[in-house]
Amino acid sequence: MALLRQAGLGVTVREDESAMLWDKLAFLAPFALLTTRHQADVGAVRDRHRPELLTVLDEIAAVARAAGASVTAEGLLSFFERVPGTMRSSMQRDAEAGRPLELDAIGGAVLRAGAAHGIAIPATARLVAELAQSAKRVA
Repeated sequence: MALLRQAGLGVTVREDESAMLWDKLAFLAPFALLTTRHQADVGAVRDRHRPELLTVLDEIAAVARAAGASVTAEGLLSFFERVPGTMRSSMQRDAEAGRPLELDAIGGAVLRAGAAHGIAIPATARLVAELAQSAKRVA
């Protein structure tokens, strides 16, 4: 770690791998699912699909907290507000190119964790189902 810091990189060591992964997935999942579903950059999602964004952030934050991460919907929204509006997800680019989507690895992981913790996440489940249907039509 010292070598990385000497090279000028900001490094933080985290003891809880699960919480670290959920911190990342809690942003990645709504970002990938919503930009891909609406075929829009994050700015359009923030502006034109805000109620859905807020619902999905609430759902995913609840699952992440149940899994041990200290994630809040407000914190996720703050991050969404700070990223460039033109930002697009790799899942969205994959969908546009007709490539397979990492839907199970991203959305499926959230759905499985929600089920394991007894947390209903209907908006997220709907997004995953719609994207799965779209992917079938393309294949």
